[in-house]
Amino acid sequence: MMRKTVLLLLVISLLVLISGCGSSDKEKNATIILKANDVHTDDYPTTQSTKYMGKLLEERSNGRIKLQIYSDGQLGDGKVIEDAMAEGVIDIDREGIDRYASQIPTLQAFIMPYVFRDSAHVWRVLEGPIGERVKSELKDKDKVVLAFYDSGMRSFYAMKPIMKPEDLNGMQLRVLSGDVFENMLGILQAQSVALGYNDIYPALQVGKITGAENNIPSYLSAKHFEIAKYYTLDEHMAIPEILFISKQSWDKLSPDDQKLLAECGAEAGQYERKLWDDFTKKGMDELQKQGVQFIKPDKAAFTNAMQPLYEKYPNLVPIIKEIQAVQ
Repeated sequence: MMRKTVLLLLVISLLVLISGCGSSDKEKNATIILKANDVHTDDYPTTQSTKYMGKLLEERSNGRIKLQIYSDGQLGDGKVIEDAMAEGVIDIDREGIDRYASQIPTLQAFIMPYVFRDSAHVWRVLEGPIGERVKSELKDKDKVVLAFYDSGMRSFYAMKPIMKPEDLNGMQLRVLSGDVFENMLGILQAQSVALGYNDIYPALQVGKITGAENNIPSYLSAKHFEIAKYYTLDEHMAIPEILFISKQSWDKLSPDDQKLLAECGAEAGQYERKLWDDFTKKGMDELQKQGVQFIKPDKAAFTNAMQPLYEKYPNLVPIIKEIQAVQ
């Protein structure tokens, strides 16, 4: 707790020093500076797309609205950023939908395995009535969605080929934390090993784990392919990301500025999807050059294996069926 408090104070001090004026000034011709956070590096699709939104905002407001982006986790993450947003010193953040799944049942359905057929299905859901409901539910949590960002389909990778669910039996795998992920591995008779993202590579090196799961760009950038050469395209999960502004900061903007920010955010979302597609294709090409074997399994076998997991969450079944019914 003390460490988080100190970090928050450092964040506030840094931002106060850097920016002389903020989003609270509603005078018609006043400069508005919105401060945005992202833990990813400058060249990552999400960061690039938020920068693109900033460029659009500045151009269309004739320089009146500016976006300051703090990337690469320089301001911290998690609770530190949440507290900084509550204090009004950060306006905009980018987070995975899973971060809010425990608070919003619709989002918990999003992180259930094999709910989505493919990436195209994810976007048909997000761009329809369910996506609008997600925006409404997040707004109730003081988060105004500016864009949904792509983060790809997550798949298993390991030191041995995974062709069918039974191949996971007895394996030690790193997955995201949470009961859904642990229950998923339990059904597959694999062991969940709790590890931070930066601890995966050394754990693979010493054999503490025999595999993990993530999207292709992360698998490449973290160099996990150097040890775990088999990437199974089971696409068990898609966890979209959200770019949002705190409702506190949103309410300080005029209706015209809110409209402009929403328009620029929507365009940034479309831009990010293209960047992500290119990022993934280039990543697959590079991984193949590095000797990675991509495996296309029988996805139906994996989907069928997850039926007992759905039964553990009966409250989510109606939402899952609604998602799966989207064509």
